[in-house]
Amino acid sequence: MFIFNTVFLYFRRRIVISIAISGCLAACATQSTWLNSDRIVRIFGNYGVDVLRADNRRRVSSLYSSVQQSKTTRTYAVVDFAGAPQSPFEREHTLIVDGASIGATFRSGGWQIDKQHLFIGELEIPETYVEIGTLMRLPLPKTLATHVYLLNIGKDDQTYLYATITEIHHPDYLSVDELQRIYGEIIFDDSNRDAIHDFIGPPFAANDIQVRIRSFY
Repeated sequence: MFIFNTVFLYFRRRIVISIAISGCLAACATQSTWLNSDRIVRIFGNYGVDVLRADNRRRVSSLYSSVQQSKTTRTYAVVDFAGAPQSPFEREHTLIVDGASIGATFRSGGWQIDKQHLFIGELEIPETYVEIGTLMRLPLPKTLATHVYLLNIGKDDQTYLYATITEIHHPDYLSVDELQRIYGEIIFDDSNRDAIHDFIGPPFAANDIQVRIRSFY
């Protein structure tokens, strides 16, 4: 009887652990398909995008949540476009430059989205990056989770590199540990970049902090 109970408890423990691991993997797989817009809504209840500046080469935006019209940036996103948009996604690109959510726009257009991770880590945001501190309502300097990846889009058996995206996350939104749980294996950037300046360039002047395009919800 003792041996039977021991064996039974062993296999029951194995089953419970297997179910727990499977549940965790399923949850992480589900979260990896969420867009920032999905995740911000789930955590904070609402979501919007302010495009701070945009041209044919780069778009800088604030992905935020709000309480009584008071906005807090949850992700500061710098999008460096891979090149001139090709005809299959020219319509989506126009909407994105004008302020629409990148992921939601491609998803609604029937595109598959794939992220090729280049860097997940923590970077110090110096006090000279006034825009980030102001939008996130955080004192600087501050060490924040940073995620850099290539955004590939696919449709009709065709795949295109759309942009390199650098996302700096508010600590109340995403940490490095949470990013690792969501995306799993990390492929670190090997170009010896180790400061925020290396990823997004120098800070903008204080008098250049303005919202160029009205919010999208």
